[in-house]
Amino acid sequence: MTALPILGGFKILKDVVRISTLSPSEDQSFPSRFCGAIAKQRINLPYLTFVYNRNSWGMNVIVEALDEEGAIRLIEDGFGRIFKVSPGKAILSLFPHKNNPAVTGTLFETLIKQGFVPEALANSPSAVSVVLKEEFLNQASDALFGPFTFSAYRTPSDWKLAQKGKEQLYKEVVASYQEKRPKVYGLNYRKSQTLLIVRLDISKIGSFGRILKGLAPMALDLSFLASSPDDQGEINIFFCLPKTVEKFANELLKTSDRDIHLEEVNPASMFSMTGPHFGDRYGIASELLRTLNHSGIDLLAFTCTIASIRGVIPMHQIEQAIQTIKNCFEVPAVTKKD
Repeated sequence: MTALPILGGFKILKDVVRISTLSPSEDQSFPSRFCGAIAKQRINLPYLTFVYNRNSWGMNVIVEALDEEGAIRLIEDGFGRIFKVSPGKAILSLFPHKNNPAVTGTLFETLIKQGFVPEALANSPSAVSVVLKEEFLNQASDALFGPFTFSAYRTPSDWKLAQKGKEQLYKEVVASYQEKRPKVYGLNYRKSQTLLIVRLDISKIGSFGRILKGLAPMALDLSFLASSPDDQGEINIFFCLPKTVEKFANELLKTSDRDIHLEEVNPASMFSMTGPHFGDRYGIASELLRTLNHSGIDLLAFTCTIASIRGVIPMHQIEQAIQTIKNCFEVPAVTKKD
């Protein structure tokens, strides 16, 4: 068994609403148009994922409860049917996961063992995040202290004491931060990736967690993770692994659980940017998505969560995408990751 690293901690954002929708078929401009409309209404997005599958975009978006009515009206008027609105949610983010599949897999297993089914999943360079019912939070946070060790807190009581007053301060910083040209700490990219898409009943997320833990001994990075909503009661999970482990990953998926179905395996590249306000302040994602769309970049998946923006694109478009991003953001350095 691969030993789990000592983690820094976890954060929670409460009193949020999950909205899920599917775009009309073959609508490549849906992400940029949606985020542009959200930006015009000045609605902050603490969590946003788009993934392209079966000729349409699946979107999970989180808004604060006070923005629920405005966001629903905007989507219904401009983008069609919403198939799921779930108030009373929270985002639980575990950090730093360091792209370690064992950390993500253990988190999924832990939640399912406690009977807490996550409704949406995503990772960023700093954290892996799940959307849960807010009523699960106390028990879910206590359960993390079994499989995980945190450098900043020894017990659940230590963590709860340290969180007092922080959430409101975080929201105030997010809402007040503005700039003419978004800055990033750096742009990272990975060229030779495999994008895998699996379909499963959400109650099977613990089994998927065991698959991820099975990848851990190879010391590889889980460089991208996002889930897509499904109006048939299932969930699609998109994740990236190094192309060198494509065959191994396929075999592991085929033999692990008959209820987990491998949908596609595509060669891909991914990019990642980190900034203090990404995933929060309106207007940042919309500007990038608009520029990528106008440049003809074929986006496959996109997340904006916990201080980062991540995107997955066809492998041959990575150089074009890097130049497009540099035209949109102030980028001090570009780094290729192995």
